[in-house]
Amino acid sequence: MKCVIAGGNVKVFGRAVHSLSRIGDELYLEPTESGLSLRAVNSSRSAFASFLFAPLFFQLYEPGSAGPDTELFRCKVHMKSFLGIFRSLPSLEKSVGKCLILLKPRASRLVLQLHCKYGVTKTHNLAFQECERLQAVFDTQRCASRLCAPARVLAEAVVHFPLTLAEVTLGTGPGGKISLRNYVEEEAEPSKTMVTELWLAEDEFQSVAVTPGSHITFCLKEFRGLLSFAEASNLPLTIHFDEPGRPAIFTLDDTVLEVHLVLATLSDLESNSQSPSTNG
Repeated sequence: MKCVIAGGNVKVFGRAVHSLSRIGDELYLEPTESGLSLRAVNSSRSAFASFLFAPLFFQLYEPGSAGPDTELFRCKVHMKSFLGIFRSLPSLEKSVGKCLILLKPRASRLVLQLHCKYGVTKTHNLAFQECERLQAVFDTQRCASRLCAPARVLAEAVVHFPLTLAEVTLGTGPGGKISLRNYVEEEAEPSKTMVTELWLAEDEFQSVAVTPGSHITFCLKEFRGLLSFAEASNLPLTIHFDEPGRPAIFTLDDTVLEVHLVLATLSDLESNSQSPSTNG
């Protein structure tokens, strides 16, 4: 596999890596005919994210060749090693003209070259492991509720919650209003608990098609990571969800990019549990 990312797209790619680093400790790379897929999953398998960059995103994209009975090569690398290359997003924008990514299966190396100003080239050789395909089973068409909003609207809403908050509850109210509320365990003492709740009017959203009275509780950390990417890329974010306990699916769509974040939600029976469980 060989691909070249040019200009401002290097920073977009870097933002995607930053978003995925909120999910897991390993980054899965899978070149396909449809584009290069970057994926991550957390240790409890309750959060999964996928970024698919279409061939048009790249200045050059060669996924490699597969035999008649074999698939294209895929691998995983340590997230920290990969993230370190794209750590400073402002620096990428100012100094990097293009990025070459080269997957060398025989040498067991993933090579990333940053071509910078003044003829400087930074080469990183990362060790990788061959791996099975990482994928989550979900179908947005089967979700009963769907919301679509500018990422800025949701980002300005969650900024009111502390960074230490683990979970947030999204609910629907009368007149198409949508609420965001910090999740509080049932056994928590009311006198010692601070509750923050925001209501967003229907006209803040691009589209609202929800089941009246529905609600879901999901992890905020991973959601913030996707929101940061969506806001910086000026993309609307769509939330697909069903009843509590079923996965919530967050999507971004662009002409050269397709993003999915799948998060477990607390079921009503598990509402006194500290963290969400894995959902099928």
